[in-house]
Amino acid sequence: MLLRELRKLLRKERQWPVALRMRRPRWWLKGFLSRSSVLYDLDHNEHGKYVSDLQRVFRTKRMVNPRLQDVINNKFTTHLLLRAMDVRSPELLGLYSRGAVHPFPADDQIHLSTYLTSLPVGETVFFKVLAGAEGKNIFALTRTSADAMRVNGEVLPIADAIGLLRRQDRPFIIERGLEQHAAVSALFPSSVNTVRALTMLDVNNNNEPFIALAVQRIGCRRSAPSDNWSRGGLSARIDLDTGRLTRATRLPDSNVKEWFETHPDTGAQIAGVVLPHWEETRALILHSARVLSFMEYVGWDIVIGPDGPLVLEANINTGVNVLQSHQPLFTDPRVRAFYAQRGVRTELSDEPPPVAIEEPV
Repeated sequence: MLLRELRKLLRKERQWPVALRMRRPRWWLKGFLSRSSVLYDLDHNEHGKYVSDLQRVFRTKRMVNPRLQDVINNKFTTHLLLRAMDVRSPELLGLYSRGAVHPFPADDQIHLSTYLTSLPVGETVFFKVLAGAEGKNIFALTRTSADAMRVNGEVLPIADAIGLLRRQDRPFIIERGLEQHAAVSALFPSSVNTVRALTMLDVNNNNEPFIALAVQRIGCRRSAPSDNWSRGGLSARIDLDTGRLTRATRLPDSNVKEWFETHPDTGAQIAGVVLPHWEETRALILHSARVLSFMEYVGWDIVIGPDGPLVLEANINTGVNVLQSHQPLFTDPRVRAFYAQRGVRTELSDEPPPVAIEEPV
């Protein structure tokens, strides 16, 4: 396990496409990848305020009991759990496996070709792999005509779309396409732009869930059809009281961090935009964290639709850097207290001693 995780970190370091002279080996010993040191501007900011890449890999992934993590890490069981807890979420249309679609709530199965050719023109569905992160293995399909289908933005003959899915060697859930609010779509209309909010428990206030940080993720040409941060998407911090967005940033392509008041591809305004239905969105996040309080540490992906928000996904792997690109997590004493209970320590001078708790079994 240790060796495998260290190899992952080494791969991430190598995957950053910059010259060797741009790498920051001085920060490796502090647990930060070179790209993170640029993202957090560690040459000018106190590194002890930030959750490091090493802590993220070896500690924050263990905030939730491992046996419970399996529930959230599987998109199919997450759907079923949210439905059982009466948490508003997208419509689950079925499950695809071994060339057949099992539509819900029907008790039969149909061939993939029959399913896709029966979709009405203009209908959009999403095929998502059951487990996986970073926006990989998602197919957005829209029937454009009797014999064609748009797949992740590319119009294909329907036979080619069928062949593409048949070549996948893993099951997929099928969700009905979502309509996002016009104000959110305006940020970048070629992706579903989601709120990412991190919740954890206030260990000094009866374990009441709270939102540590929240950002609006925004797609761009290189991340479409998703808004995924690790694939080049943007993020703008959300003011938790007002729903107002700050300027946006993204993973650095060089040793300079970029900031965007407007969208780099479309020119759409980002900084200062107020998210619609923000009070409802914040309430949904906290409600979800309360009814799933046994999931003590969750990154929620929220879609704001014309009629309000829905929970798209819940993640144990919370994407710490998309949040800390705007503010270090350890600056919040509630976050420090929660992390300290679970063995995630900061080098801040005023850090309180950890409180011992039982390790999950």
